[in-house]
Amino acid sequence: MLDEEHEAGSRSAPSEPILCLHGRTALVTGGTDGIGNEIARGLARRGCRLIIVGRDAEKGARAEQELRLSTENSDVDYLQADLGLMRHVKRLADEVGARWPSLHYLVHDAGVVLGRRELTAEGIESNFAINYLSRFALTRHLLPLLLAGGGPERAARIVIVSGAAQGGKVHFEDVNLTSNFATLRAVMQSCRANDLFTAELAQRLPSQSPDPQVTVTCLKIGVVKTQIRRGFPLWMRVLVPLLFDPLLGQTPQDAAEAAMRLLLAKDLEGVTGALFMKIRKLKRIAPDNDPRDREDGRLLWQLSEELAARGLAFADMPARRSMAAGVAG
Repeated sequence: MLDEEHEAGSRSAPSEPILCLHGRTALVTGGTDGIGNEIARGLARRGCRLIIVGRDAEKGARAEQELRLSTENSDVDYLQADLGLMRHVKRLADEVGARWPSLHYLVHDAGVVLGRRELTAEGIESNFAINYLSRFALTRHLLPLLLAGGGPERAARIVIVSGAAQGGKVHFEDVNLTSNFATLRAVMQSCRANDLFTAELAQRLPSQSPDPQVTVTCLKIGVVKTQIRRGFPLWMRVLVPLLFDPLLGQTPQDAAEAAMRLLLAKDLEGVTGALFMKIRKLKRIAPDNDPRDREDGRLLWQLSEELAARGLAFADMPARRSMAAGVAG
C-alpha cells in the first residue's frame, strides 16, 4: 500500500529546476529514447557530464548530437551496449571506468517487454536479463566509481526505473520460465526482482552509517506512452490505450520528472532502499516488513551472481531476440 504521509512531490512541485550539476557525472541506460532520454535531457540542461547507453548505435549517435544541441551541453557521450549480455555490461563498465574517475548518478532505465519467451545468447530469459540482471551487474561493476563520487554530505544516487506491477514473484527454481511463460508473469518477475534488489543493495552498500556515500531508490511507474509498447502482446496493445491511457496515462516527461526528483531532491538526501510509485503523484510505498522479503533478497543476490558469472563465461554472440520486440534504448 501507499503511505500517504510520504508524498514525494507532484507536477506542482518540480524537482530542483535550477540546481547546477557542473562537475558531476551521470550515466543513464536507455538514454537514447523515451523516459531515459528525458531524464538525460534534464541532467544535461543542468550542466551534468552525461553518459547515455543504448543498444542501437545509429540511434545513440543521433541522441547524443540532439542532446548536445538542445541543452547546449557539449559534455554528452553515447556508449553502445546490449544490456541483455553480461559480457557487454562488463565491457561497458570497463570503458566508463577508463574514461571517468567517478560517478554521481546512475539511472537504470533501459527495459523491454517481450510478448514471447526468448533467451539471450547467454541463455537467460530476455525480460529478466535486460530489465533486472543487467542492473544488478552494472551496479556492482560501477560501485567503485559511485563510492568515489559520493560523500557524507552529498551521496551518489542510484535510481532504478521499474514497472508499477505489484504481487509478482521471482521463480527461483525456473527464472527462465521454461514451463509457464506469460508476458505479464515475466514482467512481474523482473519488477519484483528490482524491488528486492533495491532493498538488498541498500543493506549491502558500504559506509552506510551514519551518512551513506551511495543511496539507491526504485521508481515504479504506471502507464507511460513509449516505444516499449511495441513488444506488448496484441491484447495489451489494444486494451492499454483504450482503458488505461485516458485516466492513468503518463508522458515520458511525467515519468522523467519523478526520476529527477529521486535523483536531486534535497529532502531525499540519505533516503535509501525505498520504493516510490508514480501514477498521478509520486509517493513512497510503505514497506511490508515481511521477513520473507529479506530472505528472498539474499536468494536473489546469490542467483544473480551465478547468472552474471555464467553469462560472462559464454561466447560473445548476438542476442537471439526478435527485431520486432519493443526495446527502450
